Amino acid sequence: MVEPKALRLETDLTEDVWEQEKALAGWTQHYRQLQPGRFLGRLREAAAPGISVFQEDTNLRLHQHTAPPPDALVVAVPLPGSAPARLDGRQVGENDVLLLRGGTLSEFLCNGPMSVLAFAIDRWRADQLRVMLPDAAEAPSSAVTYARSGELRTVLQCLLAASPALLEQSAVILPLLDQCVSVVEAGILQAVRPSTVGHSQRQKFVRRFRDYVEAHPEDRLSVAQVAQAIGVTTRMLEYSFADVMGISPKDYLKMVRLNAARRALRVADPRTTTVAEIAMDHGFWHLGRFSAYYGEMFGEKPSDTLRASGAI
Repeated sequence: MVEPKALRLETDLTEDVWEQEKALAGWTQHYRQLQPGRFLGRLREAAAPGISVFQEDTNLRLHQHTAPPPDALVVAVPLPGSAPARLDGRQVGENDVLLLRGGTLSEFLCNGPMSVLAFAIDRWRADQLRVMLPDAAEAPSSAVTYARSGELRTVLQCLLAASPALLEQSAVILPLLDQCVSVVEAGILQAVRPSTVGHSQRQKFVRRFRDYVEAHPEDRLSVAQVAQAIGVTTRMLEYSFADVMGISPKDYLKMVRLNAARRALRVADPRTTTVAEIAMDHGFWHLGRFSAYYGEMFGEKPSDTLRASGAI
């Protein structure tokens, strides 16, 4: 990816495919219009150094050859209502996410109006965030079946509607990187047959995950960071947690953080501490979601817990 000089939010409107194919800086693209009519395109992009989120809208049947910049990893998800499409000959399903490898040319055929949301990150930025992206060379650019595609779509829509400054906040980007890693892992599993791992081995993976999290209580860990530290793929962790605990590793981390936040609220002084401060200290950057998670888990508002601590 070409590194932006500064935070930016831009919208480009185009009236021919030649303009549209040049809208993404650093990409190699060639578009062909396959349907009579007046072409209308739009690209809305929010970018920070090493990271971008964008939505591309086109209104006609197109044949595209596209390659992200070298060393970039891109995951993209079509919006509901988009026409049927194929990536490198594979039909794009309703719950599919598109995985694009940097520097690798892919063929994309959309049979009518298409809107796609995408997240692109350079490996150097992932390294700064201490997240090791899986080797995408093991997974060809493809349409990857991904159960959480709807959640990914919602997150990208929210980021594109907000300030691009959010793209510099690790608390925002790390959960998104978790999903990117999961998409790559799913692509690898889709491309090759996974090895068989028994229940006892999955128990060991879960135990190692829990031990690492408990040994680093002050760190705001992501699933990808823990997976890298203990030498297990995120996909294998998802399988192992589902088998052993019946929840995802992401949900387990959320529960750990919620419990830690509750302990902090119970001992805090409500005269000098706010719920928002404790939420942020424990990795919850969206106060409304924190309150909802907290209420669902503990049956009371975090503000009630904080007020009660002052009465003790």
